[in-house]
Parts: sequence; C-alpha cells; structure tokens
Amino acid sequence: MPTVALTGAAGAIGSVTAEVFDDAGWDLALIDYGDENRATLEASFPDAQVFDTDLTDEEATMETFADLWEEAEALDAVLAIAGGFAMQQAVESTTDDYQHMMDLNFRTLFNTARAAVPLLTRAEQSFLLGVSAPAALEGQAEAGLYGASKGAVASYVKSLGNEEQEAGLRTTVLYPMGVVDTPANRDAMPDADRSTWIDPRELADHMLHAATRSPRGHVLELKVHATSGG
Repeated sequence: MPTVALTGAAGAIGSVTAEVFDDAGWDLALIDYGDENRATLEASFPDAQVFDTDLTDEEATMETFADLWEEAEALDAVLAIAGGFAMQQAVESTTDDYQHMMDLNFRTLFNTARAAVPLLTRAEQSFLLGVSAPAALEGQAEAGLYGASKGAVASYVKSLGNEEQEAGLRTTVLYPMGVVDTPANRDAMPDADRSTWIDPRELADHMLHAATRSPRGHVLELKVHATSGG
C-alpha cells in the first residue's frame, strides 16, 4: 500500500483527509503538534504512525521524516495541510505578525518539503500538495500577511514541481475558494449560511484524486468552490 504523510493531521481538514486516505487503503503517517493532538490521532487511527512535531523547527522536522522512513521504508505522498489564519490591518501589522504568519503557513511547508522531497523522489512516482488561499490570488482586506504567506506556499510548491518533475514528483496547490465548514468557523459565524461553505470531505476527496493521477493527468491547481443549495 502507498504511504502518505499529512501535516496538520489533527485539524478539521487534516483529520477528515486522513479518514479518506485510510478508507482508500493508504498507510498513514500523521503529523501534528502537542500531546492532545497526538493522543487524538493515536485513538482515531491506531494503525497509523503518529508524530508530535513542531514543523517550524527544522531539526525536529528532519528527525520526524527520518523516523517515518525508518519505520515505513516508503513515502509516496505528502499533504502539507498545516497552517493558520490571522487578520490585521496592513499598515498596522508588526514584524511579529509577519513572522507568525510566515512561520505558520510557509515555514511549516518549507521545512516539510526539505525533509520529505529526498524521500519522495526515491519512489518512481510521488506527490506533494500545499494549501494556499483566495487571499493569495486576489488580495483581501485585513489579510495581507496571510495572503502573502499563502502566496509563498503556492509559488514554492509550483517551483518545487518544476524542479523535481524529472525525478517523478508531481505537486499540486489546493485553493479552498471560500469558508470551510469547520467547528471553529461555525463558532465564529453562528448565523452564517453554511450551505455556501465548503465541505472538508470534498477537499479531502479532491486531494485523493490529485494524489492518484498519473504524470499524463497531473493536476497543477485545485480551486474548490461551494455554491448555495448544497
């Protein structure tokens, strides 16, 4: 069976994605940060490798993927889902705000890719996905740093794919083009019309589809929308 590593695996999108790949027969390596997240993942996915890793720490990330390889001796796909969101006025943003957004969204992806790609390219064909956002494409008021960090994710993932395609690595950028239906968003917007929100399972299904394409049907970008009435 192929092996997939997921970062942000205990989150609302990551946990559903782990279920979808598990149901499809993939071996799971699940990465998140904190004792509570690790315990949740171990209880939900008893057959998976589970790692408690701060992905902003380069050395810790390298060690995690080395341990993953030592146990699984395979790595076919990486889904870099870990990330975060914060809002602030562009001109009022601080260097701390900048560092926080870049750490959450780009540094986690950067460290993951640097640790994972040498392992991925040992396979004849492999796959890496990063998650961007509409703010990276269009700009969004009070989300300049978030959009910039997600733009960095998209650019880096595409560049990585161009560099490593001869080694059999395909890369995809996922854009959830709207609000994702997560518990946190339900709490933050209790009166919103959730019929226009994106179902996390739909995102997971799209990721599985992209991960299982051949080089002759590579999906470079996935823009997933929700429409009313669903």
